[in-house]
Amino acid sequence: MKKYTQIIVVFILVLSIAWIARSNPVWASQPPRGGSSSGLNSPLLTIKTITENGIYNIGGICTIEVDFKASDLKLIADAEVPVDQSKIVPFSGEGKLLFPGCHFVHYKQDKIVSPMKTEDGSAKVCFGASPDLLITIYYYLDKPASGGRVWLPLPTTLEDDERLVCAPALYTGVYMPAGDIKIVPQTGETGTNPLLPPDGAGGSIVPPPPIIPITGSGTFPVGGICSLTATYKIKGLSDTVEVEYSNKHLTEETLKVPSDAVEGIFYFPGCHVLHYRDGKIKDEMTSQEGDWQICFAAIPDKIMTIYFYQDDLTNIIGPWRALKTTTENGIACADLVDYTGVYTPAGK
Repeated sequence: MKKYTQIIVVFILVLSIAWIARSNPVWASQPPRGGSSSGLNSPLLTIKTITENGIYNIGGICTIEVDFKASDLKLIADAEVPVDQSKIVPFSGEGKLLFPGCHFVHYKQDKIVSPMKTEDGSAKVCFGASPDLLITIYYYLDKPASGGRVWLPLPTTLEDDERLVCAPALYTGVYMPAGDIKIVPQTGETGTNPLLPPDGAGGSIVPPPPIIPITGSGTFPVGGICSLTATYKIKGLSDTVEVEYSNKHLTEETLKVPSDAVEGIFYFPGCHVLHYRDGKIKDEMTSQEGDWQICFAAIPDKIMTIYFYQDDLTNIIGPWRALKTTTENGIACADLVDYTGVYTPAGK
């Protein structure tokens, strides 16, 4: 059995204390392999009550920067996107929503307000910016004045040398980025980017499909988001890899996995790797069966770490766990991709 890199012990201790404080003993230890994941139906929430100016990391999902100009203001921020609600809110924007998002509730004199008035202060939300995606941040109101909830675009800017995508967050509601694959003229040598291979005949780069079945050894790009290198050592193996946003199951379940121990901020979307042996999903592969490596685009000047949680479409086993990650030529890669689960990069 291959071993994955352990998350730093101090973070685990901090998490344990937080879990006990929240009276949620189901998170005191990792569920046994093949055991029930019913505890994941009650997400571990990452909630911050903000009363002072500053920049706050919300569970690795987003950051929120606040600048209060009065003493009777506060903001409750969390990564508790009610996915069962968000998924049914009509979206007609460009690209695909990149679950999960963040939820903000503005208060003045202990009463919910929306929007926060500019004379009272400002708030800005930021998500990880992917170099291969055109990203716009959208939001919907918790309680629209009239009509139903709907995703609305916000003026979105690239910041931190294009490592973050940011927008004002003055409303009480849910905020989430939506991304669309960049289609750019082909330049340089063909095949230099394993995540976005060229069409081989000049012109524009055509993103590969978001779902890729694999039946033999090789390197396979998936949706312009990740690539998987598989080396099969025995017969009867196969894989399916898909971009996280292409599967409703993933968008509903990702937030139910604790992310407090993640260092930095996620650069969504991730990829879901399903390992098969003789046509049946296998939770974990061994070195005698094969080797696997997953790669994502690296964010310049960020220390990249690829995280994963186990998910075989039946049971989810959290929390997010770190893999030893190496970055070279703008690509961040991790070996020991032996578990059936969701893999996503984070940067700090």
